[in-house]
Amino acid sequence: MKALRKTAKGAGHVAVVEVPEPFPGKNQVRIRVACAGICGTDLHIFHGDFAKVRPPVTLGHEVAGTVDAVGEGVTAWQPGDRVTVESEAHTCGRCEMCTSGRANLCADRLALGYGVDGGFADALVVRQSALHRLPDRVSFQEGALSEPLTVAVHAVSERSRLKSGDWALITGPGPIGLLVLQVVRAAGGHAIVTGTARDAGRLQLAKKLGAEAAVRVDEEDLPLRVAQITEGQMVASAFECSGVGAAIGDCLTCLRSGGEIVQVGLYGRPISLDMDQVAMREIVLKGAFVHTSETWKKAIALMAVQAVDLSVLVSENFSIHAWEEAFRRSESGEGIKYLLSPEETV
Repeated sequence: MKALRKTAKGAGHVAVVEVPEPFPGKNQVRIRVACAGICGTDLHIFHGDFAKVRPPVTLGHEVAGTVDAVGEGVTAWQPGDRVTVESEAHTCGRCEMCTSGRANLCADRLALGYGVDGGFADALVVRQSALHRLPDRVSFQEGALSEPLTVAVHAVSERSRLKSGDWALITGPGPIGLLVLQVVRAAGGHAIVTGTARDAGRLQLAKKLGAEAAVRVDEEDLPLRVAQITEGQMVASAFECSGVGAAIGDCLTCLRSGGEIVQVGLYGRPISLDMDQVAMREIVLKGAFVHTSETWKKAIALMAVQAVDLSVLVSENFSIHAWEEAFRRSESGEGIKYLLSPEETV
């Protein structure tokens, strides 16, 4: 079968190659891939700046498809079931994090697409407990976005204190930021989304998705605008989704005293923050890293009742053979989310 593989460490070394088709072992299921989303992690792996990658390995961890074959001991799934797949492939199962429901923080955690073979292929094999059934009204393209949706759900529903009626600031209108926006709205919160000139189209989409305001930080005084929009309340929660160093400062200046910053984006380097303000205003700093199995259940529930719109985030579905163009567009800021499929169309 065909698979998009990282064949060696370092920049480049990514190609579509022929590999043996996998077969499910005990308690495993084989998925015939319909499509899989391109994530920033895939781009970092391509450029050789993701240290955890274990080549040779098939890329891709945002997967939707159909059960194709089941191994011994599998009773909950059968061929033809439409599913999405948890990206977490391995944890130790014994540490304090694993036994307390926080396996996302296990030191031995490995994920699809860098630790084990992922979804940029005709098929992949996963543990049966990693599967979640796609609601009938959810397309495969939307299903491939369930993984980034879980990142947003974890940040808003599991890490933040956001309540219905609260104001939230979301810095960065990328795929994760726009999903955080939708989860905030589903929770009854009011959202302000920020970006720059290159985000003009995404900021327009943020308004369509329910943001009360979309602010260009390169044109406007953000704290002043937030004060005007919230009638002086400022925001209770700030979700930093951009991974841009200046944005964490924006979050701090727009928070009310006692508010919280939930760090979702990654910087790849140390950044500075006015910790005197954090102390004197009793600001709460929290990290939000990926998701747990419970997060997936919440995300699927939102999809089932159409509380989030994933389809508007899909810019184009490329054939796996056109991966270079799909990666280029993902990096350029054109569109929002690009998918790869074994076929030309889903």
